Amino acid sequence: MSDTIKEKEAEAKKTDIAKDEFLAMITHELKTPLVPIQGYSDLLLSEHLGPLTDKQKERVSIIKSSATSLLDIISDLLDAQKLELGQLRMKKESTSIKNTVEKAVEAMQLAANEKEVKITVNCPDVVLLHDSERIIQVLTNLLKNSLKVVKEKAGAIQINVGDYPSEVKISVKDNGIGIPADKQKDLFKKFYQVDASLTREIGGSGLGLSICKGIVEFHGGKIGVQSTPDIGTTFTFTISKKSA
Repeated sequence: MSDTIKEKEAEAKKTDIAKDEFLAMITHELKTPLVPIQGYSDLLLSEHLGPLTDKQKERVSIIKSSATSLLDIISDLLDAQKLELGQLRMKKESTSIKNTVEKAVEAMQLAANEKEVKITVNCPDVVLLHDSERIIQVLTNLLKNSLKVVKEKAGAIQINVGDYPSEVKISVKDNGIGIPADKQKDLFKKFYQVDASLTREIGGSGLGLSICKGIVEFHGGKIGVQSTPDIGTTFTFTISKKSA
């Protein structure tokens, strides 16, 4: 009996591994053609290939936006699978956390400008051992979430960075719609959606925060949330100074 159970467990494990590898492969294959679609859309919008009418610009912008959204979802799927398999590449280097934060804000500035939302930053110039690209990924994910839920022209996002003896603490605060208390505990679970109807409206894979959690934990830190409906949300994460 025990041998049969062991055989079934081994077979189930093989199936899970095969499924994970297949998902990683198929998401990679889906991602490959989306990159040139995004690139050619940018090229068309730049009008280097010739002028566009307002209607053509609008349609190309929709193509670009759709490709970007799908690319984000596929990238999340890939990263989630790599985290699951312990294959997500991360490389820590001693570099300025202020520079990392500024790069994240720069990446999201155009989206913020389109909604006329102001992003303010309060960050000391601290050199810290961390994977800058992955922390940028965490910050851009949190900023994207905030930009989706703040009101156009009335929205405000604040990034605060605190330097402490054993860690650096980073918070992203917005004045958006907030998250109900009973939903907050599940936010960092894979595929979790706070509101399915809202997700359909603003997009998202439900993987972003679980990936953020994995990246933060790799840095010896923790991530959490404080939120009040109709007032706003603050996500806070830490990076340990002992996470060498």
